[in-house]
Amino acid sequence: MEQDDALFRALADPSRRLLLDRLFERDGQTLGELETALPQMTRIAVMKHLRVLERAELVVSHRSGRRRLHYLNPVPIRRIHDRWLDKFRMRAADVLLALQTFMEEPTMGTDTTTTERPRFVSQIFIRATPEQVWRAITESEFTQRYYYGSTVESDWTPGSTFRYSISGNDAIVGTVVEAEAPRRLVQTFDARWDDDVAADEPSRLTWELEETAPGITKVTTIHDEFPSQTATYHQVSGGMPFILSGLKSLIETGEPLAPREAAATA
Repeated sequence: MEQDDALFRALADPSRRLLLDRLFERDGQTLGELETALPQMTRIAVMKHLRVLERAELVVSHRSGRRRLHYLNPVPIRRIHDRWLDKFRMRAADVLLALQTFMEEPTMGTDTTTTERPRFVSQIFIRATPEQVWRAITESEFTQRYYYGSTVESDWTPGSTFRYSISGNDAIVGTVVEAEAPRRLVQTFDARWDDDVAADEPSRLTWELEETAPGITKVTTIHDEFPSQTATYHQVSGGMPFILSGLKSLIETGEPLAPREAAATA
């Protein structure tokens, strides 16, 4: 696949891998901050590397006030991961990676020294119109097949409430802040799916849908307004790549990324 080729070409360069490492250590950095990872390079050279990573969908840039911040986009890696690992191999690989992390001195992870509130950005391109993607985001007919088996209830008008539920139990509840179908949806996000996240304050989730070519929609999710690196923040950063990959698979092929029982244990 052409996009897979771009992904592997981007990852083949050690300088680009170093930039990804820096974003893994602390997401949401400016060009100037990322330049410090490659002091031997000019600003233009670093910009070129970032453009390659953006074309491969490994990095997403998003404006925050007057600054343009760069975020690590894990969705393409998740798609490659799911392409060659079934749910049983996934579990075995997770155990081995956890053991390796435990045995080695930690050199990577989320930087907790920053005073900025954490933010998580993901992006994917889907061969569909914005209208088709909007329906898949807002209708239970679709969410049950890619969003951890959840149904969703709302009239999707500003000020209205919404509710995602799994087997009749609240998973996410909140309020629709903005709704500009089929382009933009902003929601408060009060997670309820386990005791850890239920203790957290609500955050905010934004969906941005942009038709970049006829029949091609760029889907960007921005999850922010976390008071700190809460349980919700950590779980969302792992779960959103799976959700977006499942959304793409369902719309483009008519089949979910994984059976519901696999999604429930991912």
